[in-house]
Amino acid sequence: MLLFVLTQSAPPIMVLVLAVTLYLVVMDLRQEEDLDYTPKVWWFLFVVLTHVPGYLLFRVWIAMRRHRRKEAAHAASPGPRGRRGDGPA
Repeated sequence: MLLFVLTQSAPPIMVLVLAVTLYLVVMDLRQEEDLDYTPKVWWFLFVVLTHVPGYLLFRVWIAMRRHRRKEAAHAASPGPRGRRGDGPA
C-alpha cells in the first residue's frame, strides 16, 4: 500500500492480492479468541500498509503464537524414576 501511495498507481492484480491477504488476516484473527482487539487491528493495519511482506510477518507471528500455545497446553510429565533416579524406587 505504501508503494501504491508513493507511485500514485495500483495495478489491478496488486489490489486483488491486497484484498485476498486482508481476507486471510481477518480469517486468522477471528480464530484467535484470546487475543485483544488492539493487536488484531494493529496486524490488520500493518498488512494494509506493508502488503505481502507484512502478511508474511503476520503468518510467522501467528505460527509462533499457536506453537507456543500448543506447547503450554501439553504440560511435561515427570519421567520414570528408577533406582538411579532422584526419587524413591
